[in-house]
Amino acid sequence: MTGALDIAERAGLIDGMPFILMDDGSYDPNLNRFFRACPGVGARSPNTWRSYARDILVWARFLGERRGGKTVWQADRHDVLAFHRARRLSDAAFRISAASWNRSVAALDKLYRWAVEEAITTASPFSYGVALRRAAGTRAVLAVQTNRARERAARRHDMRYIDLGRYLLFRDVGLRGRLPDGSEDPTWRGRNGERNALFAELLVTTGLRLTEAGSLLLTELPRSTEPGSRSVPFDLPGPIAKGGRPRRIRIPRRVLTLIGDYVDLERTITSARSELSMPDPLWLTPDAGKAVDAAGKRVRLDRLTPGERRRVLIGALGKAQHALLWLTEGGQPVPSATWEAAFRRACARCRRFGIDLDVTPHTLRHTFAVSMLSMLIREQIGAVFDPQDRHGAAYRRILGDPLQKLQHLLGHASVTSTYIYLDSLAEAQELVDAAADRWAEETTGDVE
Repeated sequence: MTGALDIAERAGLIDGMPFILMDDGSYDPNLNRFFRACPGVGARSPNTWRSYARDILVWARFLGERRGGKTVWQADRHDVLAFHRARRLSDAAFRISAASWNRSVAALDKLYRWAVEEAITTASPFSYGVALRRAAGTRAVLAVQTNRARERAARRHDMRYIDLGRYLLFRDVGLRGRLPDGSEDPTWRGRNGERNALFAELLVTTGLRLTEAGSLLLTELPRSTEPGSRSVPFDLPGPIAKGGRPRRIRIPRRVLTLIGDYVDLERTITSARSELSMPDPLWLTPDAGKAVDAAGKRVRLDRLTPGERRRVLIGALGKAQHALLWLTEGGQPVPSATWEAAFRRACARCRRFGIDLDVTPHTLRHTFAVSMLSMLIREQIGAVFDPQDRHGAAYRRILGDPLQKLQHLLGHASVTSTYIYLDSLAEAQELVDAAADRWAEETTGDVE
């Protein structure tokens, strides 16, 4: 009997792929076919699909409600101008930023370029121009087609981070339910506080993305075998990394120890509560490096996508448990939306104590990058001059504006470049360990 997942795959559906259903229950087959085509047009991340879906849905509703019931395939340049007035020139309470507008334009531009190629529509509603740009790393100048609806005023790098002190308040007061002075809050009724705080600790000490950290399997966690090692290398598989780009990270041994405690206590208890009912499961093989499906076909764990990893089970039939590291109270894999909701609740709790915080999982990724880079800089140049001499010519020449440099280093693609740059330094590993040591010294003992 063919499994439900096999049927979905034959229909072109992929785990996490959006499906737009309008308010009246109708749907556009071509519009939803676009999402199935996304992996083939360069959009392979489920987060990108969801972002495209939100922007396209807003556009479709605008056309239907404000432009005489038009469909997305009937839109013209006048509709784009009206959409811009509504989104960018309306009252402040309803106005979106230039960056959000450009993101919306990028999603719609991708949709219409695909639709023209598929002969679904004859032309895009956008107008295009030509700009001259220098090719990266060369003196060659190229003519590039540009969408005229884009706004030049948009900030290209929107990066938020928090300092160590505010992170500790978020972790302890928001996630763990403590009082601002560090004492226990007798009124705290939150659940999974220690698990959530540990997840935040993993993000902020490794720079992992939410999907990456949430897709780790229990059996693939590294083991600290080097005596005295402060951090342990871990090769992040490409299928769970953005863009399919694998990379090597280092997990502090302290964090691995805390994860081990979580596995031995909280996770063991939650696993016992699990009542598994899953179509087409993948069973972990004894060597723990592969999984096998019901037909006996084996696949390497480092080739599994986040959705496939949620199907991996450990143990024997009747006594199985999920193989993902992070589990809910009922023994089920923790969805990304649950982590995001936990962070929102933690921020709301902090605000009740007068601590104004707006922290998301991605904020902690930026926090890691800012903290690590600043510590690496201090390690690299600390012996050359006094870093307290903020008016020294050498300080200004080498550092310039650190935050401005970080804005260009951070982001979905630039982090990979940062790792490559660090790997090229002769003393990269010593610098990383020294920087991680400083971070660990300031946070050690706060998560127990």
